[in-house]
Amino acid sequence: MKKNYRIIILCFLVFGCLHHAGAQNQMLRYADGQVELGNFHHAAEIYAQAFGKKETYHSAKGAAQSFDKLKDYSNSHKWWEKVVEFPGESTMEDMESYLVSSYVVGQEEVAKEKLASLGYAVEDFEQSKVDMILASHSASSRLELEYLSDLNSSTAADFTGAKDGDGNFYFVSDREEIIDSKPMPLIRFDAKNKIFNKNIYDWTGREYLKIYKRDSNNNIGEVKVERDDFLHISDPAIAMIDGSEYMFFTATRNVPKVKKQKSHTVHPELFFGKLIDGEIVDIQDFPYNNIYGHSIITPFVDSGSNRLYFSSDMEGGFGGFDIYFVEFDGDLSFSNPNNLGDLVNSPGNERDPFLFEERFYFSSDGNEGFGGFDIFQADSKGDGMLFNLSNLGAPINSIKDDFGYRKFDKDEIYLSSNRLGDTGLDNIYKLALEFRQLLVRVVDCDGELVKDYDLQVVGNQGNKLDMIPNDKGEYIGDLEAETDYLLNLAKGGHFSVEDRSITTTDMEPGIIERNYRLIRIPSDMLVYTDIIYYNLDKSDIRRDADQIIAKVHSLMEKYKFLDLKVSSHTDSRASHEYNEALSKRRAEAV
Repeated sequence: MKKNYRIIILCFLVFGCLHHAGAQNQMLRYADGQVELGNFHHAAEIYAQAFGKKETYHSAKGAAQSFDKLKDYSNSHKWWEKVVEFPGESTMEDMESYLVSSYVVGQEEVAKEKLASLGYAVEDFEQSKVDMILASHSASSRLELEYLSDLNSSTAADFTGAKDGDGNFYFVSDREEIIDSKPMPLIRFDAKNKIFNKNIYDWTGREYLKIYKRDSNNNIGEVKVERDDFLHISDPAIAMIDGSEYMFFTATRNVPKVKKQKSHTVHPELFFGKLIDGEIVDIQDFPYNNIYGHSIITPFVDSGSNRLYFSSDMEGGFGGFDIYFVEFDGDLSFSNPNNLGDLVNSPGNERDPFLFEERFYFSSDGNEGFGGFDIFQADSKGDGMLFNLSNLGAPINSIKDDFGYRKFDKDEIYLSSNRLGDTGLDNIYKLALEFRQLLVRVVDCDGELVKDYDLQVVGNQGNKLDMIPNDKGEYIGDLEAETDYLLNLAKGGHFSVEDRSITTTDMEPGIIERNYRLIRIPSDMLVYTDIIYYNLDKSDIRRDADQIIAKVHSLMEKYKFLDLKVSSHTDSRASHEYNEALSKRRAEAV
């Protein structure tokens, strides 16, 4: 009887363990499903509960990736730290994610020690990514970001921007009632599932997004729309078309039920209407909206080329969200969408297209960057072709999300970022251009401005300064901070100029002015003359001539246009033929 009792107990324990493992697997499958639906907050909770039942690599990584999506950086780092503690399962990519997350929360030294204990060093990771992480902390630049305290709300998300013809500034915010303090996922590629509150965004416990206007007196008010079926209203873009000012924007509609569907997903769509007295009227649907099929977000209108750019996850792209464009006419009839191609679009997500003069800007989390979304630029030809893709670097980009680059003038540039703290809230920043510039003015002996000359300015790291002429005939260039420069100025038939005194070391923002005078070298004029003596009946150069020859050499090197004339003489003690030969040997020796 005792033996049978033990067998029963053993069977019960085995069954209990199997039941426990099965319950955890069921939780993980459920959490994975929530990730596919985009419900990252709920998925993170389930992964964490599953990890509490049994510590597994699957549950830890699921939680880490979910908190990444939520931009909850503190929790993301905590879970990546757990992920790397599974040596048989964690990958090099996991180690890299842990390292990146440590920089976000200021724990990089701790992370380096932990990675070292696991047999890794920073040098083991892809150097370009490590360099970008380090650059985001140490880069010196003439650019600084100004936090717009009069525009941003300390308890809400504020991002992107557009301007109308009167100079009013439009942006997006959820600055009204705050129901919860959940971290805010602000790079929104979201859609609505069947369970939602028509007043509060369930994902964040906050108000839905609205478009706001700040006028010239800094008064801020909500932009009204002529429809009542919108939840989120976001991504304003303003353009003058056929004499009327239009606002293009994205909105998520309130569609609580679909016939014969237990659950459904509602995608954000693109709309446009006339902007009159701060209200959007005569609103029309973009013809390529597909509320149950794909999302369309972040429009931008280039009135010069009659092109509308936008981001979408419609079928046929390179990854998640790609950037597309359509062409339109004065009646706002649109062509078929065109994908911008793989120079811009990646296997990840691209959004926030913007064109200023001949530069195309956008944000991407798929092209190589500092982390999260980075802002990139490409050169644009008149035919719309793009080339020379580059990352805008620090301080524009950080290891968090940077997007919504807007340039309204050379000195009026905005961007949006959640770099401040670890709450995940976005803020709008203005670029304060900390200019350090060199202004060069060149005149002749009469004080008249000289325009035709060769000018080279090179930094101590070999970087050549791009000097641009202004309308006064002067040249101006942007200097790097903490750099010494060498300037060379030359013009045919003139003495050249060299200046080694130009430096920005310990220099505050400002302009270094240099005035140079080019002096003409008169033709057939002796610049330098001296006498070299020889020993009797010899043509060898004596040591006392070294200093004279060195000076001549220096002049010839510095002034390439100089001619050298050497004459040699002898006394009359030998024959004329002998003295001629000796004179020739002496001249050739020089």
